[in-house]
Amino acid sequence: MNTYDIITVFGATGKVGKEMLEFFSQAGTYCRAVTRDLKKVKPHSFVTWIEGNLADKSSLYNTIAGSKRIFLSTSFSEKMAELQGNAIDIAKEAGVEHIVKLSTKGVSERSEFLIPKLHYQIEQKLKSSGISYTVLQPSGFMQNWLGDFSDTIKKERKIYEAVGESKMSFIDTRDIAEVAVKIITQPEKHVNKTYLLTGGQAVSYNDVAEAISQAIHETVTYVAQTPDEARSRMEAKGLPEWAIKLFLVMAKNQQVDAPEVSTAVEDILGKPSRNVYYFAKDYATWFK
Repeated sequence: MNTYDIITVFGATGKVGKEMLEFFSQAGTYCRAVTRDLKKVKPHSFVTWIEGNLADKSSLYNTIAGSKRIFLSTSFSEKMAELQGNAIDIAKEAGVEHIVKLSTKGVSERSEFLIPKLHYQIEQKLKSSGISYTVLQPSGFMQNWLGDFSDTIKKERKIYEAVGESKMSFIDTRDIAEVAVKIITQPEKHVNKTYLLTGGQAVSYNDVAEAISQAIHETVTYVAQTPDEARSRMEAKGLPEWAIKLFLVMAKNQQVDAPEVSTAVEDILGKPSRNVYYFAKDYATWFK
């Protein structure tokens, strides 16, 4: 890869972005990783860190200069569409040839949730930009279980959720990252395509509890909460009202909607996606 064939990664410190850097480093593929604070970055072989701010559109000329391909992701904010839109605008001016955008499952302008609405707006802007693109729409991340979820397993050996016995096709962020790296380094077969990315099968939280139990050699139990019980737990944690309502509506919808399972990960990578047992084994120390 020469100086003017640069892969630039926005969202390089996020759950998917940081895994992408590991894959690039292992493969010996050079890339440029964007961050707002160079003091907080982790060095990687073949990765050059560059400071950039999506809120400062004029600064993006230097950040994107020389890039032919871009991975576009940001953390959630109410200005997400504006921030990612800034990158798309400058990418078009700079002659970027392909953008891989990390989106989310269920995007719609009519969604009752803000995140899918904003991703819909960004996707539409990207599709109308004239830049070749690939959109990745993943389901829920397994790595989201490494926060408060893992704390209750450590302390109580219990999982608390308000989704009953419903199932969801969770995905390991390493699979998303590996797919993104494969596409951004070989975009020809994925031009102007949108992929739903999920795990290979839908699982319930009883299944998750069983996988973690096997990984840590202790019994973990799933406790199916009522909406009121879930609200009380979230209020006790100090979550804002908007977040509580969001989680409760999502939990309700999960019990109604049939889980979608996609073969895109296996189709693109030529191997099965990581399952919940694989994940639990790799992250066992988080739950012990």
